[in-house]
Amino acid sequence: MEVHVIRRAIMGLLVLIVVLSAACKPIPAGTAPQADIANPASVFCEQFGGRLEMRTGADGGVVGVCLFSDGSECDEWAYFRGGCHPGDSLITPGSQTSAPASTEPAGDGWNVYHSDAFGYSFRYPEDAQIEFIDDPLHSISIIGPEQDGERWPQISISHPSDRADYRPPEGTNLAQWLTDNYLFGDTRLPDVQIAGTTAIHLRHDRSPQTYAYDRYYFARAGQLYMVLINHAGDKEDWQLYNHFLENLRFDS
Repeated sequence: MEVHVIRRAIMGLLVLIVVLSAACKPIPAGTAPQADIANPASVFCEQFGGRLEMRTGADGGVVGVCLFSDGSECDEWAYFRGGCHPGDSLITPGSQTSAPASTEPAGDGWNVYHSDAFGYSFRYPEDAQIEFIDDPLHSISIIGPEQDGERWPQISISHPSDRADYRPPEGTNLAQWLTDNYLFGDTRLPDVQIAGTTAIHLRHDRSPQTYAYDRYYFARAGQLYMVLINHAGDKEDWQLYNHFLENLRFDS
């Protein structure tokens, strides 16, 4: 079913609920009718793979933002009406001067990305792009070309320095830290080594609303890093994924 058709169906159902509620409940004289129903934009966000976050704006008003697994986000109503889509808020290199970086061919069909500001490098396929988002997780994303309506691969690295839950003290038990800060979830798989550091591997299986994805958490010098591999289009190529993970390296 087309997404715009589903939008109309959700709105129609909610209108029907309002009508039935008004018909079944007597309304006291002088009282305006009210409907206690779910926000259709919020419902739509969560039904189509997003995670709803309520934010307070500069004017004190509260707005709903739909967050997607690739790090992008949309105003919930803009997403519901089709005016914003996953990936739209990602911006290209050059628009952020805080993270100067260099890219050069690796000689194996991949490029090497190196950031002096972040102090690490990694390899990514030559036909992919590096994209950035400043909020909420300050992610660097590898976004591949479109294939069958989906952009693949989709890999991101997040390491926000302004979030307390991403600043574990040295020597912290990482599994306990993730649990205490509500970052654990999903299914834990065997730990792996990333950049010489033990990383906790979490797996989220395919659901009717979202593709499967894998997350890896590791900490260095009091900073928590999360690598997210989103299996867009239900495509999983672990030779490619492992090549990326094996070539994520820190300067020191």
